[in-house]
Amino acid sequence: MHAESPFMDCTDLVESRDRLLEHSRQNGYLFFPGLLPVEPVLELRQQVLRVAEQHELLDPDTDPDAAIRREGVFICEQDGSETFRNFYIDVQKLRLFHELPHHKHIVGVLEVLFGDSVFIHPRHICHVIFPGEHQYTTPPHQDFHPVRGARDTWTVWTPLGDCDAELGGLAVATGSNRRGLLENNGVRSWQLIEDSTEWAWNPFKCGDVVMFHSLTIHRGRDNVTDNRIRLATSARYQSVNEPVDEDALSVHLGCAKWEEVYSEWEADDALKYYWNAIDMDIQPAYHRRRREPANR
Repeated sequence: MHAESPFMDCTDLVESRDRLLEHSRQNGYLFFPGLLPVEPVLELRQQVLRVAEQHELLDPDTDPDAAIRREGVFICEQDGSETFRNFYIDVQKLRLFHELPHHKHIVGVLEVLFGDSVFIHPRHICHVIFPGEHQYTTPPHQDFHPVRGARDTWTVWTPLGDCDAELGGLAVATGSNRRGLLENNGVRSWQLIEDSTEWAWNPFKCGDVVMFHSLTIHRGRDNVTDNRIRLATSARYQSVNEPVDEDALSVHLGCAKWEEVYSEWEADDALKYYWNAIDMDIQPAYHRRRREPANR
């Protein structure tokens, strides 16, 4: 059994870039209780749950805000079902889902950390974790494998609402970033997880934010409730002066094109295709390059 300890509150470290850098390099994460105002986080939670209600994923006899799954219903990213895909496309269409990662409180911390202007990847993730079927709980991994581009890319994980011990949440292997890039399957199978690993985790309140480096090992914790759905988001950030993989500019899972995501937004919305106005080093997609023959 691996040891767990609470995340360290890093709020005061933002006043000193040296202290913020030291903690991030030693521990691989930054934790900020109450960094985000509760109102927009709860608003996004409600919007996601309204989409879930429209797709008949929620118990019709309960308040949608309670996030109680319909009896016998289970979906997850890995199942590739049409039900999940249709639901997820509609979540991606929510403007607030794409706006919240741009919140000034998040960007302000990362500007201090990077010492540079921040680029926000448009490929955002909505984590919708149903109870049971724990074989689908996200195993330990490093985000650099799917994200690529800059090594110093950071992920920001935000629970949509309170997240108690039964709902689970996210755990981070403290200091695992210092081990460098590890073989992906060896991490995901736990073979490369050292017995001495200390996992940082604690219950989360709405507005709490965890940030971690692309080489930091992290994992989901099982949702062991009877019927509650866990909701959270992940977004990625890096310096504008570092390379970015072109896949990071696509819709998550390739579930839709941006034209479909933006189909109901205002025509002149400044959030649409915002990355096109930024001069960046965009690299050909790593995963497609790996599949191409050596002699072209």
